[in-house]
Amino acid sequence: MQAIKELYRVTKKGGMIFAAFMPRVRHIFNSLLNPEHWKPNNRMESIIEFSNTGCFNHSDKWRFTGAYYFNIEDIKPFMESHGFETVELLGSNVGAILNQDCWDYWKEKGEADALINLMIDKATDPYILGISTHLLYIGKKK
Repeated sequence: MQAIKELYRVTKKGGMIFAAFMPRVRHIFNSLLNPEHWKPNNRMESIIEFSNTGCFNHSDKWRFTGAYYFNIEDIKPFMESHGFETVELLGSNVGAILNQDCWDYWKEKGEADALINLMIDKATDPYILGISTHLLYIGKKK
């Protein structure tokens, strides 16, 4: 809450803001696919708890802690309730889910630019938002 209040305080009226969010559903997938990498989400009980709360604290020393992952449908109302008008919500790096073999395939076919254009075109698709590792909220101060 402190961060959003500070963002509002330092932004001029009509000023544009860009904020990154992590979608909860994607982290559930990450935990299911690589459970030993996302401890304590190497147990179903922990994944279910995370699914309900969105709070994540890595149990391995020196790892990612104190994170809150949003449900996608909560991001716009959250930002709007704190004085911002939504301009766009984008899946910021959908290409990150493609492995090197996928990228190489499209590059070899000469279609890498078309792939990138497709990702840009689909960046606001609500289904793409759920598989994005991060989301980019664009808004402006009311």
